This record gives sequence, structure tokens and C-alpha cells, in this order.
Amino acid sequence: MVRDRRYDVDLYAAAHVYSDLCRELMEYGGNLAAYLLHAAKYDINPFSLGCAADGGQSLDAVVWDAARNDLHSLAKIGMLTSGDIKAELRARTGALSEMVNLLPDFTGSDRGADIENLADFYQKNGIGIYAKYRAFSFSNQEGIQPIRSFDSIRLSDLKRYEIQRQKIIENTLGFLHNQPYNNVLLYGDRGTGKSSTVKALLNEYAEQGLRMVEVSKQDLIYIGKLLHEVGQMEKTKLKFILFIDDLTFNEDDENFGILKALLEGSLTGRPKNLAVYATTNRRHLIKETFSSREGDEVHMADTIDESLSLSDRFGLTVTFVKPDKAGFLDIVEKIAADRGLEIERELLLKGAERFALSRSGRSPRLARQYIDHVQARLALGLAID
Repeated sequence: MVRDRRYDVDLYAAAHVYSDLCRELMEYGGNLAAYLLHAAKYDINPFSLGCAADGGQSLDAVVWDAARNDLHSLAKIGMLTSGDIKAELRARTGALSEMVNLLPDFTGSDRGADIENLADFYQKNGIGIYAKYRAFSFSNQEGIQPIRSFDSIRLSDLKRYEIQRQKIIENTLGFLHNQPYNNVLLYGDRGTGKSSTVKALLNEYAEQGLRMVEVSKQDLIYIGKLLHEVGQMEKTKLKFILFIDDLTFNEDDENFGILKALLEGSLTGRPKNLAVYATTNRRHLIKETFSSREGDEVHMADTIDESLSLSDRFGLTVTFVKPDKAGFLDIVEKIAADRGLEIERELLLKGAERFALSRSGRSPRLARQYIDHVQARLALGLAID
């Protein structure tokens, strides 16, 4: 089809771009100004970086002026409506009004960002996705991705183990306030709340700038990408916990050396706003293979020494062990009280002990699972057994 030379825009191509825009605006109530304000708010640029570091005090006046001009331009664009764009489409494509009117509508408004408020937002919350989210995952394939539905557990939800948690809390507060701190290894039995403690720390101190990036052991070899990204935030208030859950290594695992170098600070580019927190249920972090157990004593001793040398590099090791019967039942009672469950104490505790004996033994995780079971049955009017 020959295009009429009086018109310089292809209707079908323009309609496709226009529809993509409308799809993006749906998340912002179909308002162009709201969309642009959000884009400016979470952009990473010299102005946002400078404001996150010190409120913009160290930025040159030319950077402030450029930011003001950009915000002014965005505010003008944000006042455009679908009516303005459709009129332009008719004029530049020669399309009939009936065809253009089939396209979806959007609104505009005078909702430009105030530069002082924006600078204050950057300083208080950080920049980019780190201002919008608190928890992230890292992999070689996808890089750093936000975790949109993060475990909401709080420190107050965790029962007993007060001494262990207090050590980790104090270390984390030192990290947040630019004081000396240690990397942390949480060691102990399964289900004792090691991972939950780290997640609860994030929920407790996110407002103070704490963020968490979970990394699998297999992706440690690619950690340079993460260190570079976190290093860009080094002058901001943001502090990052690199979280490795269920840490173990096989012999000759190249990730062992990577983590060892990261912990001792010899890995190039480790930023000061990064701490490593890891959990494990193994006393020795290096798994012994059958062949190594059959090997000579010197080899076995070397394996154990390597494992201990890695553990020592964490600086702070906190041990969690399964509770005894009295401790387990105390946890059960406290969780039940938190949830306001109305049930006879003797019935609750006898049921808890039977529940534990029929499974893997007593632990805080099992106590929570039992209370979930009881709460559901009570809500349905059923007996708890």
C-alpha cells in the first residue's frame, strides 16, 4: 500500500506504540503524570545518587539545575491526555476519527515532583529498586531481582533463643551505624529459626536502610556482578546483607574459595556496605565424601581444618540447638497466646507433644506448624486431634 505523502506517521505503528503506553499506565490509574513521577522517583542517576549520599549537598549547582529542568519538562509532558495524542494522530496519519477513537484513553494532571521532596526521598529511602523493595535474590541468569512477596516475620514472632538473637541484633546495629561488625554464621539444628532470624532482622530494620540479597551457593562464583551493584550504593544509607541459606560445600568446590576470599576481604571490590550472613546445620561446612572417609588421616584432618578456617572467617558464630520438652511447650504456648487461641492448656500441650513425637522431634518450626494446625481446626469447629 502506498502511503499518502501528506502524512508522515504510519497509523498502525503509532497505534501499537500508543497501546503499549496505555498498558504501562494501567498500573498508575491511567495517569501519565503519575507514571512519569514514579519513573523519576526510582531512577538511578547522578542527582539521585548524590541526594541519597548527603541530601545533595555535595552536588554542583549545574546538577541541581539540570534536575530541575528535567522535572519541569516531565511535568509538562505529564499534563498531556489521550485527547491530545489522538488529535495529533488524526493530523499526522490522516486516519478517520472513528478509527482513532477506538484507541484507549488516559488522563494527565499537574502532578510534577517537587525537587526538595524528591531529594529528601532519596536520602531517606535510597534509590532505584532498593528504595522500592527491601529483599532481593541474585543469580547469574537474572542478576538482582526484587522479592515482591517477602516473609513478613518479625523478631517478636520468634520465641526463646533470646541470647542468640541479641548477639545478631547488636552486630547488625553496628553494621547499620557504621561501627565495626562481623560476618555471621548461624549454625544449628533444622527448624530452630536461623533463617527466620535473618528475615526478621530485615523486616525490623529496613526503615533504617537494611536490605538483603539472597544468593545460592552455586552463584557465588558470579558474585562480582553483585558486588559492583552494591558498591554503587556505598555512599548511601543502604546496607546489604548477603544471605546464604543452608551453606555446605563439597570437596574441591570452587565456590568455597570465593566465599573464603569474600569473608576475609581479599576479593577485589568488596564494598563496605556489605555483610555476609549464612546459615548451616553442619558442624563442618565441607561435606566428606565416602572416599575421603576411607583416605588417610592427614587428608581428613586437612578437610576439617579447611572447614574450620572458613567458619572462623565469619567472625561471629551463633549456635541454635533444638529445645527440650519444656522449651518446646513454652514456644507452643507463646505462639498460641500471640494468636489469641482459646483452648484448654492441658489439651494444647498434650496435642503438641503428640504432634512432635509423630514427626521429626521438637523445634520452633514444628511448634509453629502445630499451632497452624490447631488454629485451622478451631476455625472449622473441629477437634484438634
